[in-house]
Amino acid sequence: MRAHHLLRSVPVRNALALVAISALVMGLLLAVINWWMLSLLNRHLVENIEMQAQMLRDDFERAGRGAMLGLISRHLQSHAESPLHILVLDAGGKLLGGDLPPVAPVVGWQTIPDRRVAAGTGERRAPLRGLGAWFDADTFVLVTLDTGDQVQSARLLLLSFGSALAITVVLVLGGGVAVGISLLRRVERMDDTARGIMAGDLSRRIPIGGGGDELGRLAEGLNRMLARIEELVANLRHVSGDIAHDLRTPLGRLRQRLDACRVKPRSAAEYEAAIDGAITDSDAVLATFDALLRISQIESGAIRSRFTEVDLGAVAENVVEAYAAVAEDEGRHLEAHIEPGLAVRGDRELLTQMLANLIENALHHTPRGARVELRAEIAGDGAQLTVSDDGPGIPAPERERVFRRFYRLDASRSTSGNGLGLSLVAAVAKLHGGAVTLEDNHPGLRAVVSGIEIFS
Repeated sequence: MRAHHLLRSVPVRNALALVAISALVMGLLLAVINWWMLSLLNRHLVENIEMQAQMLRDDFERAGRGAMLGLISRHLQSHAESPLHILVLDAGGKLLGGDLPPVAPVVGWQTIPDRRVAAGTGERRAPLRGLGAWFDADTFVLVTLDTGDQVQSARLLLLSFGSALAITVVLVLGGGVAVGISLLRRVERMDDTARGIMAGDLSRRIPIGGGGDELGRLAEGLNRMLARIEELVANLRHVSGDIAHDLRTPLGRLRQRLDACRVKPRSAAEYEAAIDGAITDSDAVLATFDALLRISQIESGAIRSRFTEVDLGAVAENVVEAYAAVAEDEGRHLEAHIEPGLAVRGDRELLTQMLANLIENALHHTPRGARVELRAEIAGDGAQLTVSDDGPGIPAPERERVFRRFYRLDASRSTSGNGLGLSLVAAVAKLHGGAVTLEDNHPGLRAVVSGIEIFS
């Protein structure tokens, strides 16, 4: 068969079309993933730089410049291959410390070339991304990290997709007419699914097909991704609706108060009362947003870089001591059983907040005379916190739902709160390597936070 006849045959044209479609889809996918990965790496880089700069500033403010310079020197000596590079100058531009050559002191973010040469390759190293700031009038500090990981990731990503595209072309063209028709049909089904999803039907999934081949495994992976996207979109819609619902009441009250003040003249006392009420409503809205931001920060995982050894027993004792008087005034009995030596790896403030939320829930949702007990102990490979009460408890079907943001039981809607307490508890538990579960206490409720990472 002549070449031009071969090219005009339907199977070969289908195979060529599939090659073109594969190249286009993979190119678009490469662009999206490359942008996403570089954005993620850049955000991680910025967070690390800001964290290191804040640690140096804290050390500078606490112990002075000399101590800070000593800390920098020890770090550079013990971490010769660290991607972290620091420059400290005085007001006259004199080098005080660090491992970078002096540069003009620029406040804020900047990108500077790394003049060093990589060992073994002779190539210039990737540029440095840095944040500069004056700690005082005579101390300028520039904290930088090299961007080698970003550059290498982009290269590997491009190479991976280029290789995958080349392999796809060879397989499709070498497979012949039958393979071309089969692949084209499967791509058409994928395209149909993609169009259905873009049209708004997030329940659509890519047909897997038989044989467990490459496209089948790719479809499985994409289907898992689509299922996760559908779940996230549903959660986003749910949270958006809950936010609107929970903020509508305080904002409505705020507008009513202001509108009432505008309708007719008021006395100074009435104006003052209206202003106080407006401030209270505004504080409720701000508290909701603060809680949402805090949960988002916790779920991002960036706080783990600041984890230190925390005496969980001492945290539990402090929280119980803080709430003992409150419990007694409200006619409830709060007691604790705490094992000694509960050293965990974590953030003291977040662990305190988590435990306080659990105890507050127990105190708020139990009648007078109820008994609330806190236990802190080692269980299995981790530490465990248990807050139990003998109150009305939570129905079994509701125990998973109460961890959703803004979710509140019908019996709790008349009480204060924004429905974010247990969401924060779950986020803090997960951040510390654990999980929170709600169980029947026969009677009452038992909240168990298990698997908290032991410090070693």
